[in-house]
Amino acid sequence: MIKFFPSRRIIKETGIDFGLLSKICTDIFESGFNRKINIYCKVWKSKEKETSTMENTKGKCYFTMHLDTEGNKRYVFGSILHELRHAFQEYIFNFTTVSRFTSYNAYYKSLEERDARKQEKITSEIIKIYDNFKKCEEKFKSFNLKELGYNKGVEQNKTKQWDS
Repeated sequence: MIKFFPSRRIIKETGIDFGLLSKICTDIFESGFNRKINIYCKVWKSKEKETSTMENTKGKCYFTMHLDTEGNKRYVFGSILHELRHAFQEYIFNFTTVSRFTSYNAYYKSLEERDARKQEKITSEIIKIYDNFKKCEEKFKSFNLKELGYNKGVEQNKTKQWDS
């Protein structure tokens, strides 16, 4: 299970349903890695502009993500997936990341960053799944599917068929 624990500020600024995002990520990545995943991730607002980070806080499966929210939906979802890949690097592959680089070029070309950027390529698909799930929730509410019953027009048509 991948579980996000966002701060109130992150929820307010992004408007993302992190419970739903947790379910989507869990289903996709557990299926992809063909194993159970237990990652618990606090999501806080990044203090550095245009920078998101992920750090292991305690134990093997506890992480804190500092998320930059100054962008569009695709940027934020892409950042979450990128940082989540860093958690996978430590949790699944036992690959500890180097946090200090001599230059931006060294950082950009590092193995862990190239690997994390690969995971960003599924951002569009994750957003589509997320948006479609939200649309389905709205339709479920608007069609009043929580209760048993028919629309008045449909109910009248059925009784006419049975009366004949």
